[in-house]
Amino acid sequence: MQDEIIRILFGEAETADPWFYVEIVFRTLVMYLYTIFFARMVGHDAIGQIGPFEFVLVIAVGSAAGDPMFYPEVGLFQGMLVITVVILLHRATGAIIARSSRVESMVEGDPVLVVEAGLIREEVLGSGSLSLRELLALLRVEGVRDVGEVELAYFENNGKLSVFRYPADKARHSRPTAPLRTAN
Repeated sequence: MQDEIIRILFGEAETADPWFYVEIVFRTLVMYLYTIFFARMVGHDAIGQIGPFEFVLVIAVGSAAGDPMFYPEVGLFQGMLVITVVILLHRATGAIIARSSRVESMVEGDPVLVVEAGLIREEVLGSGSLSLRELLALLRVEGVRDVGEVELAYFENNGKLSVFRYPADKARHSRPTAPLRTAN
């Protein structure tokens, strides 16, 4: 019975070497940083309404929690250690982000100015984070019928669009946001 409890806690692998647990911490740190880097690279459309920072937390904790549930060679302790390290890294990263706007910008990204003075800044579109079609859809969601109504629009790092409209008397016609209709 005692052997069974030890197997459940520490897995089937013969891991009496305490350096194995240091290796787990190191592997977790490397994978955490690697995942944050690639979450930033894939952009907002791939990870939805949460930022890369939260995306990594969800993925890492979910994976670490799931492995000991399904694989007998992965002990509960290893999963708990990974979750603990990920949460500590998340908290430490959050504390660093709170103190450094440069680090915040690197991890979370910056808002992108996509409409200025009623004109779409097409040079910032298509870089993996927002296409013209997506921008027009986001403007429609905000009730914008024509891009000329918009003084400034920012694509935020949470995947949403912040729109600052001109007063009604200053709006002009520029480009309709409605999808083009095709003849059938």
